[in-house]
Amino acid sequence: MKQCIITAIFLPIYLFAQDTGSSYDQKLNQLRSNLGFIENAELDNKIYSALVAKLDSLGIKDEQLQDGFEWGGGKAGFEAYIKNNIDILLSDLSLNSSKSDSLINQIDHDILVSQSSIDSIKTYPNPVLIEEPIKPVEDLSLKVEQPIKNHNKIKIVQSKKKFLSGLKIGPSIGKAIANGTAFNEHTSYVEPMLSIRTPLGINIGPVLTSLGYETSKYSFEAPAETDTLTSYFGNGYGPLLFFDISRIIKFGGENFGKYFILGMLKTDHGSGFTGGYNLNIFLGSLPISLTISSRINIISLDEWGPVYWVSVFAGLGIDIR
Repeated sequence: MKQCIITAIFLPIYLFAQDTGSSYDQKLNQLRSNLGFIENAELDNKIYSALVAKLDSLGIKDEQLQDGFEWGGGKAGFEAYIKNNIDILLSDLSLNSSKSDSLINQIDHDILVSQSSIDSIKTYPNPVLIEEPIKPVEDLSLKVEQPIKNHNKIKIVQSKKKFLSGLKIGPSIGKAIANGTAFNEHTSYVEPMLSIRTPLGINIGPVLTSLGYETSKYSFEAPAETDTLTSYFGNGYGPLLFFDISRIIKFGGENFGKYFILGMLKTDHGSGFTGGYNLNIFLGSLPISLTISSRINIISLDEWGPVYWVSVFAGLGIDIR
């Protein structure tokens, strides 16, 4: 029975990951084609140089590409840039292609009109010119409409996306599933948690390290029949570091975000440290992800010394890639 339930939960997630991964591969091959490369060509320095040259020809200067291929993180950094900007890049390149096609069509139309005019001159006799006085025209005004600059709108959307890329705000609920000796006789309850990952971070090799913050409740109720144990109810909070290890652990492809968590913890009963992991499952192209996480919390109590407990959480949140 347990195996059937597990299969029913994870099979749709696996099929969804395969489908969206295929869509990303199609977009990636379309980008390669626009740059003049064959399908499944490796995202190396040649494609990087061709992309930079193509964007320069369109008058687009992307700050993420100014450091060069090697200083920008090499192949891993370039793959992450393509993943986060694939739709905008295809839009920029498609806009340029449509302009070229329109110019060709206009040239063909002008040639046909010119040829038609020449044939008309050959067919009809020479016209007779009749001179008539030209009267002045009053109340004549010319209204010139400014063309809509879609390209500027695309750049504005792109800059906003870059600014917010990496932001994650996710509420979740969970429960302590293991604890130290100090809480062996206690009863734990459901714990709410709010986790925030900011866009502020730095690349350390293939790992993107970001700043964050978390706050959560904890509850350990002592048995009613004893007076020697104390109940602990309170809040815990503190700053965190999120280590994105998705480029190292590639399970789930582009639809799964894998994070290792480490930070400081301050509670109503003492201070200490917290650590754990986050598994984010992205829901298609929406800026939303399902998060499954765990935390191990270690604090120091006056009457017990160091104590710990382990909790697991699940929830939905805003996740901007």
